[in-house]
Amino acid sequence: MTKQGSFKRAARERARATGQRYTQARADLELANRQEFIGSRPYEPGVLTAHLEAQYGIRIDSIMAIDDDPRTRPAGSWPGHYPSTLVVKQVDGQQWIARIFSSSADRVSRVHGDADILAFLATHDFPAERIAHDDPVTVLDGKGIIVTTFIDGGRPRADNPSVWAELGALLGRLHALPSAGGAVARDGGAEEHGGGFHIGRPKEDLAAAMGFLVSVEDKVTSASRARYDWLTEQVENADDAEGLPEALTHSNYHPWAAVGPVGNLAIVGWAGSGRGPRLPALAWLLRTAVESNTTANVAAVLRGYAEHIQLTDEELYRLRPILDLRPLWLDCLDFRMTINAGGTPMINEGWVQPANLEVTDRLASLAFSAARS
Repeated sequence: MTKQGSFKRAARERARATGQRYTQARADLELANRQEFIGSRPYEPGVLTAHLEAQYGIRIDSIMAIDDDPRTRPAGSWPGHYPSTLVVKQVDGQQWIARIFSSSADRVSRVHGDADILAFLATHDFPAERIAHDDPVTVLDGKGIIVTTFIDGGRPRADNPSVWAELGALLGRLHALPSAGGAVARDGGAEEHGGGFHIGRPKEDLAAAMGFLVSVEDKVTSASRARYDWLTEQVENADDAEGLPEALTHSNYHPWAAVGPVGNLAIVGWAGSGRGPRLPALAWLLRTAVESNTTANVAAVLRGYAEHIQLTDEELYRLRPILDLRPLWLDCLDFRMTINAGGTPMINEGWVQPANLEVTDRLASLAFSAARS
């Protein structure tokens, strides 16, 4: 079968599984295939289905990436965004989440650590996803798979200050949990998306960001050189948050990490979690809070967080540069994607750019005032 024939067959299978029209299923598949990390953690659906059925004595109706099916796609997501987070629909009506860790950088021990952290969170009654079985981690072809329960309710609306207050309070609760050994003490806080090649403390985000830039350096034209040089300088001089107070922390903490109704949110996506500086997670939550109702949302986040944690003077002093830590990761990734797609990244675009530094300055000032009020 030709490559085009295989694509059409995949689109037809997708349409049958999701109930979409063929044209929409094909458009979603084309979009998914253009995503940067679509192939970073590969798996074969038939083999995975047989493996899970044999391991857990279940009968599976379908396995699909969570954002492949419009019925399970999180609000704001798109096909190919979470290609290794799968919804396992069982014949008896139960639904699990299976996360596949099959890149060359992934380690089974780290997946077992994810399960240990989820067990620790459950012991302390922290609202997070829960393991779906007493033995939640299995190994297929040398790579780890973890199964957790599916949480109904979808993502919360981000235009409600009460959501931001709840997220701030939950992050404060997380950072106030007692220290522990084992996986709870492992390095954590860096973005693990893309195969986990830079998993660990938040400083790994800067190593990944520089890697994104270096990987396309030879393709940068004169039209994009200013953006490349400026991003490189920003990464080289960024604050990595080392030396600040530490806690068990989440690697991508913002409304997309929450599921369920307001007042009863649960936090998901713990693969990058571990012990690290606590400020980057709060800074990323604050950075995403400015997308709507800026003053109210920022105040709500810090009010909720302060129920459990009081920021130190040094954390407040270093908040301004750390507000750019995760946005730099995103901008450098976007730079690579644009270059590889034949585009021309310009100096004043993205999260971090010379033209909008005052936006971050205002956010830092607003957060400082809210934290001190």
